[in-house]
Amino acid sequence: MPEQFQPHDLADRRNASFLPAEVPVFTFVLVKLASRCNINCTYCYWFRDADVYKKPAVLSVESEVAFCQRLEEHIRAHELECFMLVFHGGEPLLFPKHRFIDFQKRLDAIQQRTGCQIERGVTTNAILIDPAWCDIFKRYEIAVSVSVDGPPDIHDATRIDFKGKGTHADTVRGITVLRHAGLEPGLISVCNPATDPQRVLAYVVDELGFKRFDILPPDATHADNPPPIADYFIKLFDVWYDTYAKRGVRISTLDAMIQGLVGNMAMSDTIGLGPIDTVTLMTDGSLEPLDVLRIIGDGSTSSNSNVRQNSLQDVQADPRWRGAFEASTSLCDTCRACEYLDSCGGGHLAQRWSKERGFDNPSVYCDSWKRIFDHIWARIAPTLIVDVEKTGRSGATKHIDRAAAP
Repeated sequence: MPEQFQPHDLADRRNASFLPAEVPVFTFVLVKLASRCNINCTYCYWFRDADVYKKPAVLSVESEVAFCQRLEEHIRAHELECFMLVFHGGEPLLFPKHRFIDFQKRLDAIQQRTGCQIERGVTTNAILIDPAWCDIFKRYEIAVSVSVDGPPDIHDATRIDFKGKGTHADTVRGITVLRHAGLEPGLISVCNPATDPQRVLAYVVDELGFKRFDILPPDATHADNPPPIADYFIKLFDVWYDTYAKRGVRISTLDAMIQGLVGNMAMSDTIGLGPIDTVTLMTDGSLEPLDVLRIIGDGSTSSNSNVRQNSLQDVQADPRWRGAFEASTSLCDTCRACEYLDSCGGGHLAQRWSKERGFDNPSVYCDSWKRIFDHIWARIAPTLIVDVEKTGRSGATKHIDRAAAP
């Protein structure tokens, strides 16, 4: 019988030094077109930081112009061939259409002058989508992602307007408008651990017709004491694995977990090893770290960097941004000793926060992630064929194909 095969055998045990100490050249910026929203989701991280209300409601003209100047300087200085912008909020479609068009024209001009491809996307609740927005998205080749948490009763329990009414019908109407215009959006869901993931999958796939999407845990810190997510994601995996995978359905977080377990890089914001080097452009032109870190509380992402005075790469020296980057490249002792280190990577940075220890904690969902990884591994391990390197007495390496032991 072959020796027991474990997920962590696929990669060397890593420690704090495995991650880069130097900040990479930025090739992505999260652009906050609006600091306000037209709905009032109960789980939203954005308004947990009251500093949001001190920012302009939409990106100021001066900040937009300065950002475009800095972006072109950055592209030229680092000879970049591709750059990615994601327009975000709040709700980004609160940004006036005529200004959005002007912004895109500025970006197109930069693209033409530098030869750098500037890819663009927007994440929206879809409520304000109309044919005019669709024309703009098509004209400037802007990918669209929409937030839908499941069938009406699940979605409307948390994604409500300021009168406490559900927003599901308006969001689905927006998706319909996009599709009538020939635009197929992406989809992002936030799970409610108290609900049935089978219902969410059936709705998203069989009724809305999506085959590629993501389902995420609610953002939370250790101060929030959120409910466990293990039962939800275990059932989500089982239903997907047994029924929907063969139909070509892909769920990004599940993909990332599987990739991590078999020794590949887990490409996900939720889990996986890697530094958090996101730069967020705020509506007043300030450059901040990853926006989800606002969940920590007032002033948690406030920085001294602004496109009116600083280059994009300058933000690497800002104490707040640098602190988040360095926290993401250092894992606590619990994570470094975990068999799922290479797959989980400590979980999302924001979900590691506690008032007592800052980011020096495992994820608030740590126990759940372990149960989920255990379950997924137990199900996929018997199906794997791996290439094992073995070195004989002569020093020669030979490869032996074998099935993984359960």
